[in-house]
Amino acid sequence: MADRYTSRIALVLDRQVDSVAAVIEVAGKAGDIDRASAVRNEPAEAMEVHWGGRMDKGVVRRVTDDDGAFLLRTEAYIGANGLVEGMRRQCQLLQGLARHVDAAIVGVRDLTADRDCDEAWMNRLAIGAVEQDDAVHLRSQGEGVWWVRTHGAARFNIPDLELYGLRKDQVDGATAALPTLVATLLAQGLKADLALLDGTPVYLVPVLEAWQHLNLDWPGVGRAGKDRGRGLDGPRATLSLLHKPRLGRYRKDFKGVAEHL
Repeated sequence: MADRYTSRIALVLDRQVDSVAAVIEVAGKAGDIDRASAVRNEPAEAMEVHWGGRMDKGVVRRVTDDDGAFLLRTEAYIGANGLVEGMRRQCQLLQGLARHVDAAIVGVRDLTADRDCDEAWMNRLAIGAVEQDDAVHLRSQGEGVWWVRTHGAARFNIPDLELYGLRKDQVDGATAALPTLVATLLAQGLKADLALLDGTPVYLVPVLEAWQHLNLDWPGVGRAGKDRGRGLDGPRATLSLLHKPRLGRYRKDFKGVAEHL
């Protein structure tokens, strides 16, 4: 079991719950929570819970988000369950809580994927109707120079992916390639042979290592040691073309990746 709860999804409420413990107590009596204990002896703020007849656990916490939204946030490690079962399981926890909060639910916020959803999304995932883009969100950002990235993949024991220094005409290729690469990593793990859509072999380079070779004024680059924002704090990697090694080392070729998009 992971030491960290890497998947965070929350109910967005019209007001903050008075006590997390009170919600959990009612949910427990209804059978939606198996057992629970206070986190740091502060039951009003957060409770560690077991649910769904499983040994693995999560945390339910009340927080106010940066935009002032009132959240009842679930924190779980779902990497060992895989994408479909992991998202299903966490959404079942959310669904169980939603039945017992005494505040109105105004939405669902996947903080790990940095996206807002609705109750219908939560309910669909809770029955196992989960697609990759329900869990891994793709974003592009730029003006002249573009940055394309994923959010949410790292909760499944693989890195989220980023591409930097793109022209506008390369963005569509990047947004097509990254989900395919994520799917390969989800299916085969970090030892998978990776390739772009045209079959060009690529390999993963951790972002902090890649930044040493890139322009620091590009979007997304040069934030080492700084808060990069929500959904950017887990393991993340970019791509280099896979050339034949020289003296046992692989040359880093980031521009080559962009030209093949």
